[in-house]
Amino acid sequence: MISLSDRTVRLAAVVLAGCCWLTACGGSDDKAATRNDGVASLVTESPSGTSSTAKPDPAGDSSSDSSSDSSSESKRPQLRLDSTAEEVAMYRKAYAECLTDHGSPTKTSGEPTKAETKAYEAARKACENKMPLMPPEFSPKTNPHYADDVRKEVACLKRHGFKVHITPATGSDPNAIGWTYDSIPAEGVDIEKIQNECRAEGYGGGAALAPGAA
Repeated sequence: MISLSDRTVRLAAVVLAGCCWLTACGGSDDKAATRNDGVASLVTESPSGTSSTAKPDPAGDSSSDSSSDSSSESKRPQLRLDSTAEEVAMYRKAYAECLTDHGSPTKTSGEPTKAETKAYEAARKACENKMPLMPPEFSPKTNPHYADDVRKEVACLKRHGFKVHITPATGSDPNAIGWTYDSIPAEGVDIEKIQNECRAEGYGGGAALAPGAA
């Protein structure tokens, strides 16, 4: 799978801190989230992470802001539950290359400086129209059965011996639950493979949408 450099991943983690996309799994914010493998993922609305809590819509968003967001999203590539690994890799590669072309730092050692973080954020903004959108099934905003799907995913993870639990919704939408690890799986466990299988079981597809840096 195509991914960004370790340096860019660290930059992403800094920029996306506080967003739900390297959180565990569940209702993630549409703009960014963290994945349960601890790698910052720049693809929105992913269901897997190390801790995940749904993020409510910011209070006071204006209709013009909503229109702007909708217009921006309409230009972004849309992934599906049946997207192939090749298709996912193609979109992620295009996004990663755009970030690099727009000045995102690519060094792989040390922690990012403020200037590098700022450069990454500017590149991310410039490449927003290339950031793939995750399937609507992965968002509590667009999937009325989202909570049930999360519960099925968690049940699958538990069957594989993962110590995880459901996290309640923190906003006004009871559908926007998430899940998080109680402890990291033992060394030697193929975490990504099991997560992919359980994601597909929970949502009815999406096994190819593995965690990735882009």
